[in-house]
Amino acid sequence: MKKLLIVSLVCVVLFGMVAGVRAQSWPEKEVEIIIPWSAGGATDVLFRTVAKYFPKYANGKQLIIKNVPGGGSAIGYGEGAKAKPDGYTLVAAVNPIITRALMGPAPYHPIESFDPVCLLVKNPCYMLVNSKLKKWNTLAELVEYVKENPGLVTVGNGGAGGGNHLVALRFENAFGLKFIHVPFAGGAPSINALLGGHVDAVVASSPEGFPNVEAGELEMLAVFAEERLKKFPQFPTAREQGYDFTAFMWRGVVVPKGVSPELIQQIAQVFKAIIEDPDFQKDAENLGQNLVYLDPEAFKEHIASELERYQEIIAKYELGEFYK
Repeated sequence: MKKLLIVSLVCVVLFGMVAGVRAQSWPEKEVEIIIPWSAGGATDVLFRTVAKYFPKYANGKQLIIKNVPGGGSAIGYGEGAKAKPDGYTLVAAVNPIITRALMGPAPYHPIESFDPVCLLVKNPCYMLVNSKLKKWNTLAELVEYVKENPGLVTVGNGGAGGGNHLVALRFENAFGLKFIHVPFAGGAPSINALLGGHVDAVVASSPEGFPNVEAGELEMLAVFAEERLKKFPQFPTAREQGYDFTAFMWRGVVVPKGVSPELIQQIAQVFKAIIEDPDFQKDAENLGQNLVYLDPEAFKEHIASELERYQEIIAKYELGEFYK
């Protein structure tokens, strides 16, 4: 009887050890992350860089990028919200996960449809103009022109209701301006439109347009941050030019509602290890990424705070379909 009891206890301990090992075994296959925009935009570039390092900290498994553009990010987020909550479908969480849902009907809810995993970056926004076709040399010149010619200047963005669209709306409302806002299916198409002279300016966030700025094709009329970008110190902030305005795009990871808290923690730890990797940090610096890690609980609080802030802004200025 005693031998049977001992054997049983040993089996229980061994089972617990195996279960513990399995609990730490994520991922056991390739992981997919949905990017709700076209390839080439800031979010896409960030996660393709993350994907280079993912196997190193994820049992050798690949992070597969799935671009799902359209609807100002609503289509991608809608698909992500309906995905199986097994930890093998992740979703890139960016400001538009909130703003798009507040601007009009969407097939998801930014809090009820997802569970936060982690924040990875918080990047400054800026206004780009075509170096050869630009009509203004300073932000003051642009502001003065728009005040005298309301509704003539076109400003592109990566999608209606998206983060950069809201930044442009915030800017025009802060200084009594009126732009024509032109949405595209992601940051890269908006940059291409600016290069082709199809819009007068584009509000973007790092690293969107960086190669074109380096090539002298585009210029930053203003950086919406407290300090100039280290990569492009020649371009002034809006504050330096007399306009007290800052705006950032944050990027992180969420999962469909229903993933276990234990698995969420494991996923978060993988991403934390990646952004602490010295080689990744060098790549991130070259891309102009401002790394800021928040764990699941802190990221949850961040999203709730952002939801409240954007809801107040959108309601105040009667933006989107809900406030017409």
